Amino acid sequence: MQRPQVLSSRIFFLAALGCIVFIGAVYSRSLDFQFVLDDHRFTADPRIQDAGHIWDYFANYVWAQFTGGPPSFYRPVFLLWMRINFVLSALSPWGWHLLSIAKHVLVATLLGALAWKLLRDSTAALAAATLFALHPAQTESVSWVTVPDPLMSAGVLGGLLCYLKYREGDVSAGEQTSRRKVRRKSEATRLRSIFWLAGSVAAYFAALLAKETAIIFPLLIFALEIVAFESLNLPGGRAQRERASASVSKIGFSKIGFLGISVSGLFRQLAPFLAVTVLYLLMRFNALGSALGTATQHLPWRTVVLSWPVTLWFYVKALLWPVRSYSFADPTFAETFSVRGVLLPLLGLVGAAILLAGLLFWGWRRARPDLDGQRARGLQIALVLGTLLLILPLLLVLNLNALNPGDFLHGRYTYLPLAGLMLLLAAFYSTAGKLRLPLLCAAAALAITFAGLTWAQQKQWKDDAAVFAMAHALAPRNAVVAQHLADTHVDAAMKLGDEGRCGEAVPMLAQVTSDYPQDWYAWAGLGVCYVQLNDLAKAEQSLHRAADISHDPRVNAQWQELRAHMGLPSSVPAN
Repeated sequence: MQRPQVLSSRIFFLAALGCIVFIGAVYSRSLDFQFVLDDHRFTADPRIQDAGHIWDYFANYVWAQFTGGPPSFYRPVFLLWMRINFVLSALSPWGWHLLSIAKHVLVATLLGALAWKLLRDSTAALAAATLFALHPAQTESVSWVTVPDPLMSAGVLGGLLCYLKYREGDVSAGEQTSRRKVRRKSEATRLRSIFWLAGSVAAYFAALLAKETAIIFPLLIFALEIVAFESLNLPGGRAQRERASASVSKIGFSKIGFLGISVSGLFRQLAPFLAVTVLYLLMRFNALGSALGTATQHLPWRTVVLSWPVTLWFYVKALLWPVRSYSFADPTFAETFSVRGVLLPLLGLVGAAILLAGLLFWGWRRARPDLDGQRARGLQIALVLGTLLLILPLLLVLNLNALNPGDFLHGRYTYLPLAGLMLLLAAFYSTAGKLRLPLLCAAAALAITFAGLTWAQQKQWKDDAAVFAMAHALAPRNAVVAQHLADTHVDAAMKLGDEGRCGEAVPMLAQVTSDYPQDWYAWAGLGVCYVQLNDLAKAEQSLHRAADISHDPRVNAQWQELRAHMGLPSSVPAN
């Protein structure tokens, strides 16, 4: 098999620089956007705004600054990143959005570096990084500046790169040993090896402390080791496997391990990552009181399992058909088996799995070591890592009882899986032979299409009103989204009232109270506006309703004050 043609260093540098500029231009639209959703809470968090709280990031959970905040997330490195954003940008949305774009470009660069290291194909690496960066599903993770997935993904990809460098050092040492028989590794080689291993462990630990999804990393290392022992000339590689195979009858399978791999050697490679995982779980337990977190809802396991096919199918569509936004969706609980709710999504998943398995089998066959040893080794690892990065993060979101009740489907959960998908596409492209040129043209057309879709879908994140207006259009049966949309209407109406424009505010508030009769804040705003319009009877009725619902002493005092002004006796809100 011929080695794929690669770009010259100069052309590759110019092409990469052009892609970065193009990606930045596509996402530059978000520089004028405001803070949305949780951005307001994080930017207003005293622990983020004031120095001296860094230890609290590691000793407590994300929402500890809010009374009644759910103790479900332990993400100290994510909070540290928020602190860095505040130090550099204060409360400027422009600065936060610029840093978010830069972070996304960094993740794409790490993905490109990983693809190049494995495939030694600069065209494939550049295409994978560009398509990853421009995929429309990424708009949620880039335009919403307090999403932790890019930070976590940077740690995972950086950790994999460091680990490959570490094992590369072991390769050199193993080759020296095999040639010289008795010569030990040089001290410099040993130090470099330790440095890269420490970098991989540190990157993994940082990723874990940014978002829980990074806990898949030891499984990636395990798979990489299995593939490495089978296809790389590492210590324990072909020569050692041959010796191991010859010794199976003498030593026994338990000591040799599966496929001639030393169990003790495999454990030695995994030990630092397992130790870091245990440390993380202890820190998490100290902060949350539970290593696994608390349940946000209590769905029966039958409902959870029946809901898996349609949940996964949602993410398949977000990955492969991003012609519309997948940032919000209607809840897809399946309490009973049905053709539309369970069987059809399941059949779709089976079809996607068969297609993926067929492509993997084809790619693996193309990577047979007897065709091209060095390239085959990297290609096999790329196929395995790409598949695991695609699948494992999505399996974690199937624990519906740990997600937001009624609002658990979001395109941002495909951030790391998209890295896996693009790594697979790069691997397939690098083995395409005569089809490389038409595939490259198709990738260029796809990148332009992605850019147009990303530019269009970004507008949803302009401000809270735009977010929930689009979210409600995407998910009209999502009660959480509908309530948030109502809240944005109330906030907008209250601003109109503060400007003396209650005539415009009253219809908005009346609509909210009609849709959500228990929204006391809307009733209170309606009462205030009626006071400004000198309709005291309606004002008294509205404030009375607000006091009955909220039991808030301030609202009650406002209602009583109005009754006294109207010459009515004081009253007590209904219980």
